Amino acid sequence: MKKPVVCIVGVLVAASALSACSSPESNQAGNPPSTTTTQPATTGEAKPANPGTGIIQATTMTSCDTAPGKVTAKGTVTPPAGTKGAVKITVSWVDPGTSAVLARGEQTFNDAQPGKALDWVANAEVTKPAKDIKCVLGAAVL
Repeated sequence: MKKPVVCIVGVLVAASALSACSSPESNQAGNPPSTTTTQPATTGEAKPANPGTGIIQATTMTSCDTAPGKVTAKGTVTPPAGTKGAVKITVSWVDPGTSAVLARGEQTFNDAQPGKALDWVANAEVTKPAKDIKCVLGAAVL
């Protein structure tokens, strides 16, 4: 009697895990948008084609170097009302042909105040050659 129950529970757990991964309400990291809001800038432009919701919507990238070597991305973030916790900005330098992350930089603001604009800078070094490099912006409240 125990074996069939264990098998059924295992199947239900696996099905729940798979449905959580494919939920339209989840983002790339598998978290609901209210907990982590990372939106890739798939166009490689300073502002993503889909601005998203939450902290990513309040984050802009004003510049991003895309030549191999030392790279810098800059922008601003204005935490929306109700934001509590540290605000973490990330930039990934990605080869869009292979989806390989060539470099990653970040900046965290531990005492971010809602409504107060903050300038951020993310530095990294792209050491691998790539035909094309795109900047992918991410932001989360920790």
